[in-house]
Amino acid sequence: MTLTVHSPLSGTVVPLEQVGDPMFAEKVMGEGLAVQPSGPDVVAPVAGHLAKLFPGGHGMAIETPDGVEVLVHVGLETVQLKGDGFEVLATEGADVEVGDVLVRVDLDRLKELGVDAISPVVIISEHVVRNEATGAVNAGDPLFDVESA
Repeated sequence: MTLTVHSPLSGTVVPLEQVGDPMFAEKVMGEGLAVQPSGPDVVAPVAGHLAKLFPGGHGMAIETPDGVEVLVHVGLETVQLKGDGFEVLATEGADVEVGDVLVRVDLDRLKELGVDAISPVVIISEHVVRNEATGAVNAGDPLFDVESA
C-alpha cells in the first residue's frame, strides 16, 4: 500500500530536523515534513476521518481507511493561543477529502503574536515516508508518500 500525503498548506517545504521543536525535529511524533506557510488555508492532506481537531484549530489528526494517521500541527506553541488567529471550518468526526479546507489561519496575526507558523505534517502510525517534496508547494500538492512499515 502506498498513499500520497498532500501538502496541507501553500509554502516552502522544510525538513523536520529544522523545526524548532524537539518533539518534531527529533521525530518523536513521527516521520514527515514541515511547511513554512505562505497562505491561510489548511486543507486535508489525505482523505479519511477527522479523528481529532484540537480546540482552537491549531492541530488535527486524520485517519485514512487504510489506517494511516496523519497529524498536521499549524505553527509551534500555538496551543497557547486558544484559537486566536484561527478560524475552524471543519468538525471533528467528519469525513474529509483531499483539499477540503479545514482551518483558515491568519499568518499576520501569528507573526504579531511572535509565533513561528512552521507547520509539521507527520505520520503518527507505523508507516514509512518516501519521495519527499522539496522547495515550494501549493496546498494540495503531493508532499510525500507513505508505505506500510
